[in-house]
Amino acid sequence: MFNYNTKAHKFKFQGEVTVPGDKSIAHLAITLGSLASGVTQIGNFNYADDLAVTARTFQQLGAKIHTEVNTKAMVIKGLDHQLKPLDEPLNIENVGTLESLLLGALASSPNQYEIVGGDYLSKRPNDRLVELLQAMGASYQPLGENSLPAKITGSENLKGIVYHQDISSAQIKSSLMLAGIYAKSDTTIIRKQATRNHTEVLLNYFGGDVSVDPATIVVHPGAHLKGQSITIPGDFSSAALYIAGALLSKGSQITLPRVSLNSTRIGLLNVAKQMGAHIYVDNRSINSVEPYGDLIIKYQKLHGTTITNKQVPFIIDEIPLIALMASQASGQTVIEGIHDVHLQLGDRIRNMRVELAKLGIVMQVNDDTIVIEGDQEIKVKDDVDSHNDHRIAMMLCIASILTDSPFQIKNIESIDVSYPSFIADMNKVLVNK
Repeated sequence: MFNYNTKAHKFKFQGEVTVPGDKSIAHLAITLGSLASGVTQIGNFNYADDLAVTARTFQQLGAKIHTEVNTKAMVIKGLDHQLKPLDEPLNIENVGTLESLLLGALASSPNQYEIVGGDYLSKRPNDRLVELLQAMGASYQPLGENSLPAKITGSENLKGIVYHQDISSAQIKSSLMLAGIYAKSDTTIIRKQATRNHTEVLLNYFGGDVSVDPATIVVHPGAHLKGQSITIPGDFSSAALYIAGALLSKGSQITLPRVSLNSTRIGLLNVAKQMGAHIYVDNRSINSVEPYGDLIIKYQKLHGTTITNKQVPFIIDEIPLIALMASQASGQTVIEGIHDVHLQLGDRIRNMRVELAKLGIVMQVNDDTIVIEGDQEIKVKDDVDSHNDHRIAMMLCIASILTDSPFQIKNIESIDVSYPSFIADMNKVLVNK
């Protein structure tokens, strides 16, 4: 366990910082590159703990994966869907994205695999996903009272299903799509509402046959995945830390080059605009698999807003940051329709509320709504804890630059999950006020 002591100064952001490659895209690129035939080359790879677990898992399943840390590159020799039988379990630790992708990938393999996880994933319910994969023909057997450990045995005769989304989860959707590639009939997802679209984009890029319209996603079977080259844009969730910090800290101006501008990922950017921010985008990409551009952010006084349930799937990682932004804006901010987020990330919302209260920031949270009054003064009452949640840890670092009162952030090492160099990068662009 490591703790981080914040400084007794207020700071502003000045300069330029390049954020790591997008973690969600990298998880998918490793998965698809491993399932495909041929070679996949990944540029601007983010060597975070979560992604190391995903790479290790597919190496266990037989993929050849070579990494070049200095050049941020990864090369994968794919399996052409011929997954290696294993005697030992696959330990996916607490990587929730990997759990969903792996269950989908294993659903079409006739081999039996045992999956174990860390404390968080072992307790996180996966009943709905398991029920859907079983409807397609896979077998799932828990080995205890919790979701993991478990054994999964896939089927070479998976059948496509029609899933009317009852949970707005990109992870469930992605898992079904990976299984659907190797099914014997179409897999149709009738959308409750739009969610992140990386899986649809990358599946087609790797040779899949996916039809998408506003109401439905249809995975047509029979496609043959082939290795591709992809350069991963900067992770928007990492960029969001600097966006929030610069908007809230007087005198700030910061540039973030080559950040992902995927329309299903930039929910915080849209919320900031609703709150009165003007954010400049330069050097937009042309004809890239995933769009990107340079963001230029200056301090601006924000005002409260209402965030609707249709926006929530696009801010799922940034809710702690948006809560901090709302507390410093003028007026009231309401986040509606968080029921599905509670199902997926209930601990994050509870812990966010508890830790911000230690900094004097209060909010009302129920099963479906968060209400935050603006113009709250940060008054440090106690040290805070990340609860081993990287999003909460980094949000608390941003909160620390807004107050003269120092405090300690416990379990700061949780940032290694997604952005190991965050504190070093942040300190390079912090300037005393």
